[in-house]
Amino acid sequence: MPQQSFNNKTKASNTYSTSEQKITHCPDCNSTKLTFDSMRGEISCVCCGLVVEDSYIDRTPEWRSYNKEQHNKRSRTGSPKNLLSYDHYGTIIDYTNKDIFGNSISPEKASQMFRLRNLQRRMVLQNGIERNLLRALNEIKRIGSQLNLTQKVRETAAMIYRKILKIGIVRGRSTEALVAASIYIACRLHQQPASLEDVADNTRLNRKKLAKNFRLLIKHLDIKMPLANPESSMAKFASILNFPPKVLTDAQKILVRAKEAKITVGKNPNSLAAAVLYIAALQNNVKCPQNDIAKCCQITEVTLRNRYKEFVKVLNLVINLN
Repeated sequence: MPQQSFNNKTKASNTYSTSEQKITHCPDCNSTKLTFDSMRGEISCVCCGLVVEDSYIDRTPEWRSYNKEQHNKRSRTGSPKNLLSYDHYGTIIDYTNKDIFGNSISPEKASQMFRLRNLQRRMVLQNGIERNLLRALNEIKRIGSQLNLTQKVRETAAMIYRKILKIGIVRGRSTEALVAASIYIACRLHQQPASLEDVADNTRLNRKKLAKNFRLLIKHLDIKMPLANPESSMAKFASILNFPPKVLTDAQKILVRAKEAKITVGKNPNSLAAAVLYIAALQNNVKCPQNDIAKCCQITEVTLRNRYKEFVKVLNLVINLN
């Protein structure tokens, strides 16, 4: 008779769970050495041979998977919850007019699917709140795609908008402005290098109006925003300026020294990132006009020069201006 012993977790706890109770020992000899026969579905005692349980039901799947992709493909529990979908699961009738085998359906079935699609669309858009949510989710997907945001950031923005929709502060305000503010909050929470200007450039808003809606959501949702740090935007600025990796590495080291010297407190994160990148570029003999760096980092040249002089003086940096 082929027998299988418990796995490590069961061995360590000497406990076997059934739908009714937990078996910890043999009721006859009080032994904790129990084995499981997968062929018969029986739990028996090693010492006295008593069959403790003879009606075990295997609740594991009948299929096997060797990686995450196979597991997701063979699982029949449906897709996970998605906050970017109106009904959380994205259950829609598509427009391919194909059956499960990829074959075209008959004209009668196609006409029936067309009517069902119209009925589904009307059910989704029953009132103004539902229409507003559907329009906002589509806007989050559009802006997130243009900013190359991760799925996690987009879902966080969708969760924030669902909250403000539930609170009721959407009434009388621009949906686009609230969506943009939700995306910016999500970027800040996940330390994504997206500034107010980056989000505003992909909408019809200006920076002032976006900042106003950002403060409004922070006030009503009582969110504790993490402080912006220059590390999250340095890589983006270095990529835009086409700096080699050595410049970025040296700039990160300079920033660490500046933090240890406590000269970064209260400074604009973009100005700190611009200053350390400018210094690292000079040290590596990389051409970098001040106006290009200031424009890329969204600061003024005066601010860049002030941060540059402060870093060089306090940290005693050697700059080759030749």
